Amino acid sequence: MKFTQKLCIATTAGIALGLSLLEAVPVHALTLNFDWTGNAGYSARGSFSYDETQGYTTIDNSKLQSITVSFFDPSKKLLNSFAPVTNGSIVYDFLDFNYDTGTKSLFGYFDVGQDKTQSRDYYLFGNVGLGLNLRNPTEGTIDHNNGLITVMPTTQIPEPLTTGGVVLTGGVVWLMKRRQNATQKAKA
Repeated sequence: MKFTQKLCIATTAGIALGLSLLEAVPVHALTLNFDWTGNAGYSARGSFSYDETQGYTTIDNSKLQSITVSFFDPSKKLLNSFAPVTNGSIVYDFLDFNYDTGTKSLFGYFDVGQDKTQSRDYYLFGNVGLGLNLRNPTEGTIDHNNGLITVMPTTQIPEPLTTGGVVLTGGVVWLMKRRQNATQKAKA
């Protein structure tokens, strides 16, 4: 076997050993999306996150790590976007949010958006399952529905060490296969 191949295999093995000694720090924030569509075609789409390691049965304002919401007109044109909670800090005075981790659904009174009485402010409020209204401070209520709002999981992104481990393992397998082929050719 050539010196460079031996060196490459030894280096790869060293890296693999080094990475195996590192402890992966798991990401604890679970992020979910929500989607609302009113009877007139206006819509709201957003996401929220919370620390899933805490074992909460319900998530309210105080347990949110973040929440964002975007509002769209019936032609899907963005009206505005807001982040009522960022890094666990609530910046929307009227925020009201309740999520059941068991049923994976929103419940109770709901109020998300921004209302600083500006013409570009929008907020979605009402009772989940009974009636939700999209409101603008200058136009008033611009759309509503029967309270239906859906929650969906986001696409999971693998942790960096998991991805790195897969790439590293693939590299080691490729080198071993290459070595095996070279050995078979030398014997032939």
